[in-house]
Amino acid sequence: MNEQEKSFRRKNDFYYITLVVYVVFAIAYIGLTGTVSEGTVQFGLHDPVVYIIVAFLLINIVALIVNATRNMRIVLTPTRIIFRTRFRERVIEHADITTVVVKRERARFNDGTFAVVKLRVPGRLRWVRIRMANYEREKELFEEFKALKLALKK
Repeated sequence: MNEQEKSFRRKNDFYYITLVVYVVFAIAYIGLTGTVSEGTVQFGLHDPVVYIIVAFLLINIVALIVNATRNMRIVLTPTRIIFRTRFRERVIEHADITTVVVKRERARFNDGTFAVVKLRVPGRLRWVRIRMANYEREKELFEEFKALKLALKK
């Protein structure tokens, strides 16, 4: 990677937070369903709800491992955008981009906003949609795409 390339890694915060929530819920549920009798404690490990919680935990752990292994990132160069993972990369040349939509949308859950960039590329049925909050240094990435939009208009 040279000095003109800017790389933005995808964040895995969602998976870590979800994993912690599932573990805390599992511990609390197992503790609450346990029984204390005559000085012994028996935990409710054979409860169907515990099996469901463990299934969610395992699915989340697998998703975290897969996404951490893929190491997704966006690399911006002066002439192209590269969507790179550990195993492959997709390249979009700036000359191939017909439309760039850069906007901030209101979030549905809270009062904040999140930035979205949509790229129209011939040969693709759908727009390439990039949510800035999914990447590290999201404000810098958003500014880079705004600069790209201005450069493509000229």
